[in-house]
Amino acid sequence: MELFIGLFVSLAAAVIPTVLYAFAFYLSDRYEREPIWLVVLAFTWGAIPAIVASLIGEILIGAPMIEAPGSIAEAVVESAIVAPLVEELTKGFAVFLIYRLFRYEFDGVLDGLTYGALIGFGFAMTENFFYFVGAFTEGGFVDLTVLIFLRAVIFGLNHAFYTGLIGIGFGMARHAKSASARRMWIVGGFAAAILAHALHNLGASISGVTGLGIILSLGMAVMGFSLVGISLLLTWRQERQWLLEELAEEVGITLTSEEYASLVRGWRRSPLLDRRTNGDQARRMQMLVKMAFKKHKLHKLGPIREPNLAGQIADLRRQIVAQLPAGRSA
Repeated sequence: MELFIGLFVSLAAAVIPTVLYAFAFYLSDRYEREPIWLVVLAFTWGAIPAIVASLIGEILIGAPMIEAPGSIAEAVVESAIVAPLVEELTKGFAVFLIYRLFRYEFDGVLDGLTYGALIGFGFAMTENFFYFVGAFTEGGFVDLTVLIFLRAVIFGLNHAFYTGLIGIGFGMARHAKSASARRMWIVGGFAAAILAHALHNLGASISGVTGLGIILSLGMAVMGFSLVGISLLLTWRQERQWLLEELAEEVGITLTSEEYASLVRGWRRSPLLDRRTNGDQARRMQMLVKMAFKKHKLHKLGPIREPNLAGQIADLRRQIVAQLPAGRSA
């Protein structure tokens, strides 16, 4: 009976916090949320394929590098070198696939950060479950409680932060004009993720030897939380500016002045977040946002880089005009 309770607590502690974190992060996209099916796919990739690929990769790459099993050197090599490299590559591969195969759903930094974070949350959920079961098996409910507090609360956003950095790199690459700039942002995102992951794991590995390890790990957690928060705030501000600029010339054509004012006002008062906004009106507002983002991308990158955008914008404009409420004109 005690084993069953331990397994149940481990599963609940792994699933509930990460799902809540992931849902909150999904809701952070205030203007154009990603398709549910792609969100679930990203989370699932982190939870299953990325975990399996990481285990295989860490065994194949890590084993030849370890000369003294059970030593502090082994812990440092395995956790601070092999694990960050392998895990961020397996998680980041999913961000790359979304970036390449679903470009129409990958508009910029916020989308990259969202997909990266969701993949990270999925990875953390599965990884935490195995760690929790191991802690319970070795030390019972006392060790399990301590580890739940550390991994689900204190460091609960870590994997989302790491892979979110990869997503930010791809998001910046999405709007880069030159191939060299795109490569720089993508490589930079991967490098930042691996470095942040390595520093946290290094701190955890040496925490039993020196208190500086704990400070290093906690410092990386605080920095990660702060960076993600700052990135969200800056991106919200940037996207609102896109709406202000790209929809201004649409007033009187595809939307009314009242709709324009409603879309560009403060986040808390956004019609997309207002429960009083009915389904048809919400869909219309979402199409206006999508059109504004596509117009911005076309203006920045040009028709040569994005040859399909002009046609997509024209199709959206026709749909938006067709959905004008009866008796009203833009």
